[in-house]
Amino acid sequence: MKLYARSLTKYFGRVAALVDVGFDINAERIAIIGQNGSGKSTLLSIIYGLLHPSRGVLKVNGYEPYNERERASMEMSIAFERPRFDINVRVRDVYKIIREYGDCDCLEMFWEQIGVKSFGEILLPDLSSGQKQLVQLMQALCRDSRIKVLDEPFSHLDVRNMGLIGDYILSRNFSVILTTHVPEEAEWIGEYFVMLKEGKIAWHGRIEELQEQGVYEVYLRQYLPESLEVILKLGYVAIVKSSYEELLELVERDKIRGFKKLGVRRYF
Repeated sequence: MKLYARSLTKYFGRVAALVDVGFDINAERIAIIGQNGSGKSTLLSIIYGLLHPSRGVLKVNGYEPYNERERASMEMSIAFERPRFDINVRVRDVYKIIREYGDCDCLEMFWEQIGVKSFGEILLPDLSSGQKQLVQLMQALCRDSRIKVLDEPFSHLDVRNMGLIGDYILSRNFSVILTTHVPEEAEWIGEYFVMLKEGKIAWHGRIEELQEQGVYEVYLRQYLPESLEVILKLGYVAIVKSSYEELLELVERDKIRGFKKLGVRRYF
């Protein structure tokens, strides 16, 4: 999947949600990361073709989705973080409709393993937020589409269902564009990362590029070893610039509890 943006800018009135965003990506799983208000959902809506940019251009596999809405809706399926259902149909009816043109193995996972069957008789507007998200993800992931566009897909899910759905995404060969404000979710699913901060690109690239820079998350004991070059410290966790060998020696000497290479959390 190719995702390209140049000078991408979006205003809502006088408020800029995106400012001169640019990237040229060739990857199958793209994670867009940022805190609330960083512009993630706005970028995702332009990618799916729901919004036009105020300035600049965005292309998915060579075309502008907001100018080719029919093509975009055929090639992409979307799941929003806060879905709204205004039609009085039951969940089982949605399941039956998707079954006619979707992936039956995917549907059975949602229906049986995930447990959508347990609330199959409930009308869509009466579902809880977690149930609505499961129905949205079911239609997005099980529909016959090349690209899955997922807005905060795990935000209302319990750990079990999060694991089942995440592992399913990784096991398939479709393309995925997802947003999240949780670095661990991004690193789990993504292979290419776009970090947004206040509507601008803070960083984009692959995780290997960050890990080559020798930045680690260190779990401290009572005191911080003086030899460490500290970037940030919060309680008993510190982000440091160091070498693997130095940190391993500190673990062996019982000076720190442990450490791991730091990924996209560095930009949080």
